[in-house]
Amino acid sequence: MVAHVLRLRIAQQLAPLRTRRRGSAIVADLLIVLAAAAAATGAVALQSTSAETLEVAVVLGGSLITLAFFLAPFGSPRPDPLDPAAFALLPLSPIALTGATMLAALTSLPLMAVIAVDIAAASSAVALGRPVVEAAAGVAAHALTCALVARLGYALAVRVRVGGRTREGATIVAILGVAVVIPAAAYAVSASWELGAPALIVTVAQVAALMPIGAAPALLATGGSAVIAVTTATLVVAITCWALIVRHALASPPRSAEQQEAGLGWLGILPTTATGVIAARSMIYWSRDVRYLANVAIIPIAGLVPVLPLLIAGVPVDVVALIPLPIIAAFLGWTIHNDLAYDSEAIWLHVVTSVRGVADRIGRLLPIVVIAIPMLSITIAVTAAVAGAWEHLGALVGVALALTLSGIGLSSVSSAAAAYPVARPGDSPFRQPQRAGGRGVLAPAVVLIGTFCVSVPTLIAAFGAVVSRTREDVDALWIGAGTGVGVLVFGVLIGALIFQRRGHRLIEIGQTR
Repeated sequence: MVAHVLRLRIAQQLAPLRTRRRGSAIVADLLIVLAAAAAATGAVALQSTSAETLEVAVVLGGSLITLAFFLAPFGSPRPDPLDPAAFALLPLSPIALTGATMLAALTSLPLMAVIAVDIAAASSAVALGRPVVEAAAGVAAHALTCALVARLGYALAVRVRVGGRTREGATIVAILGVAVVIPAAAYAVSASWELGAPALIVTVAQVAALMPIGAAPALLATGGSAVIAVTTATLVVAITCWALIVRHALASPPRSAEQQEAGLGWLGILPTTATGVIAARSMIYWSRDVRYLANVAIIPIAGLVPVLPLLIAGVPVDVVALIPLPIIAAFLGWTIHNDLAYDSEAIWLHVVTSVRGVADRIGRLLPIVVIAIPMLSITIAVTAAVAGAWEHLGALVGVALALTLSGIGLSSVSSAAAAYPVARPGDSPFRQPQRAGGRGVLAPAVVLIGTFCVSVPTLIAAFGAVVSRTREDVDALWIGAGTGVGVLVFGVLIGALIFQRRGHRLIEIGQTR
């Protein structure tokens, strides 16, 4: 039976090459082969480096590959090629099918590319003194880990695929990829490698080596009892989970009625609770309404506005590079200070259905959080690279957390307590209605100024760490995280209370033209 499954898997991979669209399949396969060849060449070149540099490259590279195998199914429109539910009508043993699908997964072109790169890395590790047996065990463990996490990824992503929500799944994967890859590339390019791997990246590699995604590559490069234990535990847990999934699929195959969920988008991905529905509706609004998009587009522009005048005035580049981060972080939190008004008449749905204020406040935070993760990640990386402040990464993260989370917390209060009329749906975002009173001026100003005021302790600690070159990064990080989380929690709770007490007044704001 195992041989039969292997033959089916190989035939399945060759099938696209026999169709009319074989050109795209050939191009995709060639790209995988070229990428594997380039990576293998780089892995062989590691023989001329130190053992520490080899460890960093193999562990971090292998960790990213493992993570990619897990996340790829969430953005793939295709079903699992080794879906155990496809064998549900056959008299197969769950244990045999578990083993057969695991072996068949190793025959895919991406897995074979990973194996080729791992063999090249293992040859470099052996050249630098690594025992052959342990390096070979690392190659096998990494390949098997990638195959298993891909299967588990497909199993977890079934809610995304069945409902035809791969666009939303791809969005999540892209956001995570941007938030990780761009900062990593910025650090790799800007950091000095003359004396070996930088201290920060060595620390990251050491942490990754003790995590499920990096333990198998670490076994290949360095070994150690802790690495062996984590690798073994990872494989045991992954195999057990896959065996349980196979057993469940054979016992209760999926029903075709689930196809009726197609087309719900974010509404089908997020939980079917009040908070989840509000979050899904907010995601839809933010992705399609030009008024929201205009607010987001102006944030990086606002951060770059002071840069040119300061450079012309002769301010050093490494000092100017520190300016955009606090501005962008503050404006990210400030953006939602009037989000209720953008709902227009739709706000009455929340009021008449007695939606709890906490559900409304928390649900509306998802879009700005999704936007903030990659934007702040890139901004922090660029700031650290240009200012040469990678050793003060903790201070930069603390500033970003304090300003963004505090701004979101204060905005949660402002949007419920001091909402003011805005452009109607479909109107230009730059066309604003006439307003009676000064609420439309005071509310935004109070939120923005308040955000900077509550973040003053974090800014002072970060200033001492970055500008004065002292070692206060940990203080700035903890102060920033504590301030941001504290203001966020209190802001959501106070905003929820205000929302529940003055819901009828909010309907009037939504109806104002």
